[in-house]
Amino acid sequence: MIEKLKKDKIVAIFRNVPFEELLPQVDLLVENGIRIMEVTLDSPSALSSLYELKKRYDQDIHLGAGTVMRSEDVARVNDIGAEFIISPHIDIEVIKATKELGLTSIPGAFSPTEIATAHQYGADMIKVFPASTLGAEYVKNLKGPFSSIPFMATGGINEHNAKEFLESGYTSLGVGSSLTSVKDGDLIAFKQKVKAFTNLQLQ
Repeated sequence: MIEKLKKDKIVAIFRNVPFEELLPQVDLLVENGIRIMEVTLDSPSALSSLYELKKRYDQDIHLGAGTVMRSEDVARVNDIGAEFIISPHIDIEVIKATKELGLTSIPGAFSPTEIATAHQYGADMIKVFPASTLGAEYVKNLKGPFSSIPFMATGGINEHNAKEFLESGYTSLGVGSSLTSVKDGDLIAFKQKVKAFTNLQLQ
């Protein structure tokens, strides 16, 4: 999964997106080559959305669960077919449960101490959150002592600053509301944003 994240770079995050709106967005993402997606567990009907996406798209997408706060939720999403687990924080029990089931662990961290702790317990990638608060340059400092750890920038990433974050040294980007909050079902505007992120994958 980490190699896929390094190659594709973009994770589309769906938070509080109704299922009837989610499907046409996923169709457009897949058509344009964005195939790594996260559904946050604090969304209504998150588990059923994960289940239906897995059933509908199967191997065409790589599906993960986000905002995973409890170790028991790891087993639930594993049964559905999630490949990776993302949290906004470090929970050692969540990391352990993730690794025991053979899933990819991506906890959120902010400080060097948190990053070191998450890595020590088996995290495969660190989600720097909120990345926009720290700025794109923050990862350059992290890459000194943590050169072997891949980082994902999440929080405030959009089509205007995404390239800067990648060029600064982030392996991948988690992109939420700036991409997946579609106003009034405007799929034309959504497709334009998708293409902007697709272009990043080709660089």
